[in-house]
Parts: sequence; structure tokens; C-alpha cells
Amino acid sequence: MRELAGKVAVVTGAGSGIGRGIALAFADADMQVVVSDIERSAAEKVAAEIAAKGQRALSVHTDVSQRDAVEALAERCYRELGAVHLLCNNAGVAVFGPLDEQRDGDWRWVLSVNLEGVVNGLQAFLPRMKAQPGPKHVVNTASVAGIVAFPGLGVYNASKYAVVGISETLRAEGARYELGCSVLCPGPVNTQIITSDRNRPAHLGAARPVQAPPGLAEQLLARSRDPLWVGRRVRVGVENDEAYIFTDPAARAWLETRVAALRAGFDAADRYGDG
Repeated sequence: MRELAGKVAVVTGAGSGIGRGIALAFADADMQVVVSDIERSAAEKVAAEIAAKGQRALSVHTDVSQRDAVEALAERCYRELGAVHLLCNNAGVAVFGPLDEQRDGDWRWVLSVNLEGVVNGLQAFLPRMKAQPGPKHVVNTASVAGIVAFPGLGVYNASKYAVVGISETLRAEGARYELGCSVLCPGPVNTQIITSDRNRPAHLGAARPVQAPPGLAEQLLARSRDPLWVGRRVRVGVENDEAYIFTDPAARAWLETRVAALRAGFDAADRYGDG
């Protein structure tokens, strides 16, 4: 989607981190931006930043895990702005620790935001966007952890692998409607996701303390991207209709290790023969 000026972008999880970076990047491209976040004051602050740039911004408090809330977001966007040309399903949370230590509440929380949040966004916006003439685009935020599975992130990995699959499917299905789709797979980014449990519903129980392996935090910090840089990277990805938007070239080595293992599996099937 090359022409962005004057069009409308909706970004969930836009009150901080990557979402804020995306919202500001598209405001810099002269788009009108709907800033959606579960933290009302954070969304209002980012909307004010966009307004200070001279662009129209709409702040909407939204819990993406709730279908009714996302449907209300879509209704308001179309009622007040008339169209949505870019939808960024970005809101995300994380829990950390071995799979066998994760409780039902951990699974419910992460999947309700990271996976169902994307599903809710697509269910609420896609019918309207498909009926809308002209080019449109969807960006779903996954992670490099949606391409390569990392120990200690099993629940997060599962949610992000699903988002990658959904995005690949939408890209194949959307072409007939002039609807593009990119999946954002960032590596380390300087965000607040490690404290995302601040918005965890009380009925799901408290999250367990994060115990990262020694030296991991320092390694990630050394490679972390600024969220504003990531936002600009996403804008270029949308303009060029990139299927996968990566931010960390060093992650290629992890991908190649996975691909080698997949090839080895197929080679083993070849050797097994027809049975």
C-alpha cells in the first residue's frame, strides 16, 4: 500500500512500545491514527503526541481479548473516520518459564491477548475492510518467537506461531480484495513486555517472577531496537507489501538452524521409503 497520506490506521497496543512506534511512524506519513490500548491514559498520551504533529488522532480504550470491545472499536472507527485502510493487530503480553510450570491462567491470558486479540481484530474489521474499495493492509504482530521456538517461552511461542499462520493465510486470501497482509516478527525491542502482567486480569492469578538465564538480559539489551525504529521499519514493510517484517538480521542463524532440522526430517522420510 504505497499511498498512505490522508488514510486511516488503527493500532492496538499503541499506548507504549512497538505499538506507539507504529502509531507515530504512520502519523509521520500523514495518516490519521486510531490509538487503541487497554491503558486509557497511555493511549491518550500517544494520541496527544500525534495531534501535536498536526495529524488527527483518536484515542480508544480497548481490551482486545474481548470481542465486544473490538467490535465497538471498529464501529467507532468507521462511524467517525469513514474507513480503515491499515489495521495493526499489535497488542501482546508474555509469560516466562518451562512449559510444565505454566498454569491454566497463564495460557488463558497469553492466548486471549496474543491470539484471540488478533482473531477479534480480524473478525471485527475484515468484513468492513473487504467491502471498502481500494488498497488495504493488515499487520499482525508476531515475533521471531513465531518462527523459532525458544526455551522458557513455550506459551508465548505457541501464540506467535499461530499469528504467523493466520497472517500467511490472510495474505493468500486477501489479494482478490486488494488486501495485503504482513506479519511483524521483531527480535529484541526495548519495550515493557517483561512487565505486561501489570494488565493481567486478577481472576487469572498473579504471574510468577521472571527468572531469566544469567547474562540473557544483557545480551538482549545489547541487540534491542528502539520502538520508534521498529515503527518506521513497519511503515516501509507496508509500503513494499512485505510478507514478513523482520527487525533483527542476526536471527537468520536461528531460522537456518530450524530449516536444517526440517530438511533433515524430510530427508529421513525419503530414506524410510514407501513402506
